[in-house]
Amino acid sequence: MSNPIIAPVGAIYVHEGVTVPIVTDVEIPAGNVVVLGKLVGIAKFGICANSRGSITVAGVFDVVKDPTTNIPAGTILYWSKISHHVIKNAYAHSMIGIAVEDAPPSSLTVKVKLLQ
Repeated sequence: MSNPIIAPVGAIYVHEGVTVPIVTDVEIPAGNVVVLGKLVGIAKFGICANSRGSITVAGVFDVVKDPTTNIPAGTILYWSKISHHVIKNAYAHSMIGIAVEDAPPSSLTVKVKLLQ
């Protein structure tokens, strides 16, 4: 076994990171997808305007998709801030997670494991 490399930078544990605190100037209803740059999460609970809340960045959620799109299990998915649903195209979109079940063209949602 090799010796570990230890960097004395003074990191302090904060929490598990399943949720991330945010402060917003707009109301965010429960279930809304929130994009903060490359960080994408879901508001499990509503957040009032001008208050502190949190978004969830881990777990499996049913997320809206284009009902004409076929999404096989294992597909990496991205959030479109333009069309407000998951897409398979990475171009200029933030990754939200990976499909954990097939979502055929007739379905309105896909089960997504959030990956952040």
